[in-house]
Amino acid sequence: MLSYRHAFHAGNHADILKHSLLVNLLETLNSKDKSYTVFDSHAGSGIYSLEDDRSLKTNEALNGILSLLPEMDEIDFPDSLSNYYKITSLYKRHKTYPGSIEFERIFIRPDCAHIISELNNAEIDGLKENVSQEPLVIINDCKKAVKTQVHHRDGFETVISMSPPQIKRGMCLIDPSYEEKDDYKKTSQAVIKLHTKWNVGIIAVWYPLLAHRAIKIEQMKNDIIAHAKAQNENTSIMDARLLINTEDSHVETELKDNEGPPRLYGSGMLVLNCPWKIDEKTSTNLSYISKKIYKKNKTSYEVKMY
Repeated sequence: MLSYRHAFHAGNHADILKHSLLVNLLETLNSKDKSYTVFDSHAGSGIYSLEDDRSLKTNEALNGILSLLPEMDEIDFPDSLSNYYKITSLYKRHKTYPGSIEFERIFIRPDCAHIISELNNAEIDGLKENVSQEPLVIINDCKKAVKTQVHHRDGFETVISMSPPQIKRGMCLIDPSYEEKDDYKKTSQAVIKLHTKWNVGIIAVWYPLLAHRAIKIEQMKNDIIAHAKAQNENTSIMDARLLINTEDSHVETELKDNEGPPRLYGSGMLVLNCPWKIDEKTSTNLSYISKKIYKKNKTSYEVKMY
């Protein structure tokens, strides 16, 4: 099933969590003068219009990045959010929000490898067009963008078949849409296969927080953590969550009447081989962000290390 379109959700609370962490991971990779590989399993179209009818229909960006940036204009945010603020403010001036692959293109040096995948026929043409253009800004010592490899195929197949990569240092971002209940099991199986083949890579897995899928979500995380620890008990694993409401906040109603709290009451990032101090930066970031978006008295966060 490939009905998911990220244009409805770009710039929401889940993107803020995912991309602020992604920026910090890319900064860490760039902190050493060594080449690296970045995989992105579910690329989407790469850049999203904030004036698109789909974005305006859900207003998720309005309650997310478009609420956060005016707060950040006061320049009271932590240093670890500086590049995220710089990038999203720039794209906002062009009435767009950058997807994960655009953040990656902004940071990755030309001597590195950038391999992205998108299966959805409705997204691939837009993705190729966006990748053909230079990013609005480049944040690396070379001041040049990497040449991105675009694969029109299943993202899990792409990253598993191409691992371990020729340049073994690096990371993989995995953020499927989780449209079907079996997607949680498929994700854990894919992550386990990937980590088995590429046990030195940073693997960052985004996951939704949905009350009706709570058991499957926890099982997915537990399976991944158990595998990683069985491989090497010293594997550093971070689980970070940003919640905009409580687990029991959503009440099922008919779609036309559903104006209450959304099903997606938050999301999380599970990071295998989590780099040093990323947990501290993530805690600092989410402490700030949770005070600035949605109904602030209901927004919370949690960062755990395993």
